[in-house]
Amino acid sequence: MKTHKYLLIGVMAISSLTLSSCLKDQEDVFDGNASERMQTYLSNAQKTLISADNGWELDYYPDRNQSYGGFAYTIKFTSSSATVSSTLLPGASVTSLYKMSTDNGPMLSFDSYNTLMHFFATPDGDNYEARDGDFEFVIDSVASDLVKIHGKRSGNTMYFRKLTKSPEKFIADADSLAQELFVSAGDGTIGSSDLSMLLDLNYQLATFISGTETVEVPFTIIDDGMRFYKPVTIVGKTFSELPYNSSSFVFSGTCTDGTAISITAKLPDKYVKFAEYEGDYWLHYNRTSTIKDSCKVTLTPGSKNKTYIMSGLNENYTVTLNYQKATGKLEWNSQKIGEYGGNNVWLCAWGYTTTPNGSLTWDTDAGMETTWNGDEVNPVYKFGPNSYSDFKITSFIMWNLTPSGSSGGSFTGVSSWRINNNTYRIYLLDNLTKIN
Repeated sequence: MKTHKYLLIGVMAISSLTLSSCLKDQEDVFDGNASERMQTYLSNAQKTLISADNGWELDYYPDRNQSYGGFAYTIKFTSSSATVSSTLLPGASVTSLYKMSTDNGPMLSFDSYNTLMHFFATPDGDNYEARDGDFEFVIDSVASDLVKIHGKRSGNTMYFRKLTKSPEKFIADADSLAQELFVSAGDGTIGSSDLSMLLDLNYQLATFISGTETVEVPFTIIDDGMRFYKPVTIVGKTFSELPYNSSSFVFSGTCTDGTAISITAKLPDKYVKFAEYEGDYWLHYNRTSTIKDSCKVTLTPGSKNKTYIMSGLNENYTVTLNYQKATGKLEWNSQKIGEYGGNNVWLCAWGYTTTPNGSLTWDTDAGMETTWNGDEVNPVYKFGPNSYSDFKITSFIMWNLTPSGSSGGSFTGVSSWRINNNTYRIYLLDNLTKIN
């Protein structure tokens, strides 16, 4: 963390004047009266806010007890309006008016309704008193790259930090990291001392443990890791942020005195990292209800850390397998694999043997997922039903869907589309056995 020198322009002076205004015979040692100095302070604060080319990042803490952590916002100011983005709604931005005023102190108010800025301050059916959020903030101090504020309602201390990248990029990076940050615990070191960490991602609370010391602090997920509501001090060391490497599952940072921190996350049992799936496999399944079969397939990375492309079933199509970052599993769900004869051809999840009529579905949440056998030398990934709850998936079947999305019946009679040249159905999908 950088150390910032705040420019406390006039705040203490205003307080002093208020306390001593009844002393008629003393000279005012400041230039201008209190009102003028306040206007000058507000003007300087506004110029600073407007001057940031990319705008500002705000770790927004809505609850006065910080009981559910913080949320990343970006705000770009003009002379009258503010454009707000947030990880609450990635990819969106809302522009509204704001004003600088005096209300028992220098005040920044988002005084016209802004969906994002007023989200935590707007009552609804479940929260008639809203969520204890702020849209009015007292300006505590101003520096060229850091503006300290506190919520008028909550009293929470927050900071505008000058962005070094575009608001769109910051929010996209923060949202991406939030999707990849799923671990709940980790062990490591802070200097020469052991350090353990527990994460409650639902409430965005981190607990640090070293020896007999325990510190709990809320955090905000930002573009490169976690930033805490207040500095964490444990075993005499203080830090405010922990960057996270989602590929190595390591949190690392530096304390204010230069001491290094490194915490390696604990992964779920039999966790498989994304890169380890790439390669050639035998796919084992039944081609009829009783006859076993297999074919050679290849898994090639699709979207990094998100999907694999499986080729080898047929030269006319491939299958996309989703990588579940939280569990390290591959998931094969219902999906469109091509078009033929004016219809869309789907490989649908099928409840063969588990439902009276062998129900099928093109619901893209329905499918099967892998579990690793734990053998690093000869890995086998066994398929089982995923979390789809309507019925248990065991198999897949090729099916026609009309352009309007309704059922067009079983896809048959096109021999060039057969799976492994002999079937339109994968009965009782069994496993992927790695070849190399």
